[in-house]
Amino acid sequence: MTSHVGKYQRIRLLAEGIIEDYLARAAGPQGSEKTLVLQCLRSDMAEQMEFPEMFLDTAMSAARLTHPHLVRVFDVGEADGTSFLAREHIDGPSLRRVIKHLSVQGMTLPATLCARIISQACEGLAYAHDLTDPKTKQPLRLIHRCVRPYNILLSRQGTAKVVDFGIDYFRARWTPEHHIPIMSKYRYMAPEEIMGVPVDRRVDVYSLGLVLYELLTTRRPFESTSDWDLLRVVVSEPLVPAEQHRPDLPDALRAILARALAKDRDQRYPDCHAFRKELEDFIRSEGEPVTSRQVAQLVQQVSPSDDPTVAAPAPDGPESQARPRLGRAWILAAAVGLAFLLGGGALLWKW
Repeated sequence: MTSHVGKYQRIRLLAEGIIEDYLARAAGPQGSEKTLVLQCLRSDMAEQMEFPEMFLDTAMSAARLTHPHLVRVFDVGEADGTSFLAREHIDGPSLRRVIKHLSVQGMTLPATLCARIISQACEGLAYAHDLTDPKTKQPLRLIHRCVRPYNILLSRQGTAKVVDFGIDYFRARWTPEHHIPIMSKYRYMAPEEIMGVPVDRRVDVYSLGLVLYELLTTRRPFESTSDWDLLRVVVSEPLVPAEQHRPDLPDALRAILARALAKDRDQRYPDCHAFRKELEDFIRSEGEPVTSRQVAQLVQQVSPSDDPTVAAPAPDGPESQARPRLGRAWILAAAVGLAFLLGGGALLWKW
């Protein structure tokens, strides 16, 4: 069943949560139609006074971003009682879908192809990190904070694009309080963010390093006995070396991974510019160029269908799975215990 939000016709629900993603269309000139993704603040969230304003502020920040490797936001506003963001629709798979496909097929990608995809994501993030207010010339200090395999998309033209700048962090931060905390989201968080330290652009470097690790190996870099153990592992345990899963990794790329994933952020790349430079240096050192055609061929292999829902958020995306409810006191007690286990004594969630 379709419905309208202003000039946008919602066709199909793609992802549920406090922000609901819809495949949508809008009428264009001379009878043309444009397919896009419409992200709407859920109606019960809109009833809380501060939520629409915070959502729209986040969406307006995302709308400032215009770069080939960032998914473009076309429109932000309110219509028919709904706060919304309209963004570009990418007709290719997420990296999560690519990684799952590779794992099922027992395949790995050329290291240089992985490096190029992550290099393009680096370029988009670096642009956002550097953005300044056009009037004051002051840095906007935009950080994605939720770089994950499911929000790096590949277009059929062979381009990597980062999606949901700010929106995924809004989703994660405002998870309804009576749900069990989504522990899987901490898998991609930098150690300093878990510990409650003020963050900077290096958290995106770290998360993107984890995505590179998974793209290269189709495996996750942490071994934990449970979801609750994951936080301790991320903060204090060494990663499983990538070469353990993929012995053929070139030494140069192993060194790049090690620096991007340093637990001490002062040992990490200072920004995505430096991360990207080393990735590109590695590609050149291998002597074989990586073209957009190669990326496009990968997209066709993973998603041969022209179904416009192929770029929908993956099932492990924010707020995409129903979760059982637990009492608030139980969750708070668990959070306190975890905080002290990590040695910081600080709460991990705000209540």
